[in-house]
Amino acid sequence: MKNSLALVLVLAAASQAHAEIGYRVQPQPDTSQLAITVTIPTRAAETLVQMPNWSPGHYMLQNNGARVKDLVATDRDNKPLEVTAVDDHTWKIPSAGTKQVTLRYSAPLEFQNGIGHYSGPTTYLYVVGRTQERCKLTLETPKDWKVAVGLDGNGPSYKTDSYDTLADNPVTLGSYYEETYKVAGKQHIIALRGAAADKIDKKLLRETCETVSKIETEFMGGAPYGKYVWHFTVRSAGMGGSGLEHLSSTEISLGSGFSRRTASLLAHEFFHLWNVKRVRSQVLGPFDYTQLPKTGALWWLEGTTDYFSTMLLGRFGWTPEQELYNEIASNVRRQRRSPARLTVSPNESSARVGETNNGRGNSNGFGLSYYDDGFVVGLCLDLELLAKTNGKRSLDDVEFALWKKCRNNQPGFVEDEIRKQLIVAGGESFGPLYDKLVLSPGELPVEQALSYVGLELAERGEIRSVATPSEEQLRLRKLWLAKKR
Repeated sequence: MKNSLALVLVLAAASQAHAEIGYRVQPQPDTSQLAITVTIPTRAAETLVQMPNWSPGHYMLQNNGARVKDLVATDRDNKPLEVTAVDDHTWKIPSAGTKQVTLRYSAPLEFQNGIGHYSGPTTYLYVVGRTQERCKLTLETPKDWKVAVGLDGNGPSYKTDSYDTLADNPVTLGSYYEETYKVAGKQHIIALRGAAADKIDKKLLRETCETVSKIETEFMGGAPYGKYVWHFTVRSAGMGGSGLEHLSSTEISLGSGFSRRTASLLAHEFFHLWNVKRVRSQVLGPFDYTQLPKTGALWWLEGTTDYFSTMLLGRFGWTPEQELYNEIASNVRRQRRSPARLTVSPNESSARVGETNNGRGNSNGFGLSYYDDGFVVGLCLDLELLAKTNGKRSLDDVEFALWKKCRNNQPGFVEDEIRKQLIVAGGESFGPLYDKLVLSPGELPVEQALSYVGLELAERGEIRSVATPSEEQLRLRKLWLAKKR
């Protein structure tokens, strides 16, 4: 009897361990809604579910709970269960005596011209305390619809290791324009939608996507994903754009006047496959979706990401040398236009971003932009490392060391890890230098950094070579601009 009971308990435990939380999504084009069913194996007498209060990469509080409509719950026998709102983004359901709770609700779908798109944090409820359990997504769409999602598999069902992975993969579906290519043995999908999708230079867009993928996977030593999706929406005017990174995809809004210079935006978002998504502060995964994360490292994760992506386009030959200097100079001018640079440090701009906008946060920084600050700090640290180590070390070594610590689903780095790795790369003097550049406000030593490679800031803020650079300056400049250092 004891042995039989023990066997039953073991089998029950195994069944629980292999259970997964199921999500079935059915687009409703006529109403621009998604019909969503969530199947939850029960663990307790009460099941709590929530909508995320923010979306990873977008450091602003959002009222996602208001997007949930007509939420109902049933047990395994399809009998109704009471759903009680706890607050504006949390609901509780009694689950004693049933092995499964099924939720049904609707959420908005962006749908236009036969094409739909949605993101995870604004769509999927999660079970409180169980975001690290396995999930299964099933997309029920018409047979002639295409689906682009960064999750492994070819559909209609996709399995993930956690809610975090599920939520960090947006979906484009319907009759969108699609192109594919392979880099590093992995499939890359371009999913194009928007009012001006037919006006953009598709050949140049594909060339840019493919080039960026090749450059950055070569630089970082491989592709840390199964497949990758570029979710593009195209506006009718302009040349610029904006983007939001995801675990194996990105959402980018582009102007129809897309040109080679817009490659910097694509390169920035693609480099987030490492910085932010894998090379990250510990608070940036697994996530607490109830409050904005607090880290002093956004200057590195966003701003120095911008520095790396800009430099790599130059180092690998996409951006001509003088144009690269112009890009760097533009960042320096933008950073120096902000009076707050003299009173707010890069660390503070990062750590206090949640205090902005009356406590709702923003995606730019407290007081000044951690993008601009981080770019210029990255420039100064990179050139200082090259100069002080006689060209043997650079900021590349710091990035690679952080990647080694964080890759293969390891926990993110602690707040002083960047400082530690700078000291490893350049010596003890880089501790005080980090404290000065990152932890303290003040003018960043751009002129000194540029002088190491025989460059200078001219009166109008452009970067140019000094009249007679020394052989050592030219040697370090060549190393700085080299594909491999």
